[in-house]
Amino acid sequence: MVCLGALAGGLLPARAQAWEAGAHLGVGLDSGSIHLGGDLLFPIADVSPSVRLDVWPSAAFVINDGPDGVLLAADFPFEFQIAQSIVSPFVGPGIAIGIFDGDARVKLDIIGGLFIDTGTVRPFAELALRFIDGTYVDLLIGAMFAIP
Repeated sequence: MVCLGALAGGLLPARAQAWEAGAHLGVGLDSGSIHLGGDLLFPIADVSPSVRLDVWPSAAFVINDGPDGVLLAADFPFEFQIAQSIVSPFVGPGIAIGIFDGDARVKLDIIGGLFIDTGTVRPFAELALRFIDGTYVDLLIGAMFAIP
């Protein structure tokens, strides 16, 4: 996945834009786990005038009834710019590694959600589906801050 993102970044023309950093709070809808995490968002390329490909690394501390753990992810959302709208929906694939009780498991992610463009701060809501060795559904809310 990371190699595909790097390849896409090298083949497509990139938009000059600042990267973003932020934080999120979430809940595992299937397990009731709580997620506290941090996010980075880097624009890779404009796929079309209204679609941008990003890379979104994130890390979260996951609090469970059982052993707590860490979730590390790299997602590749396609962000859709809607003319004269502050809402930017996104959808994309990704990969994650869940580390719980010393056991690391790789997950395939599919994410979707939306950003609310308010200037330098962009609140977001996201639904993440995580597959392989079980299916997990996480609902996340957070905010990204532009870094010049």
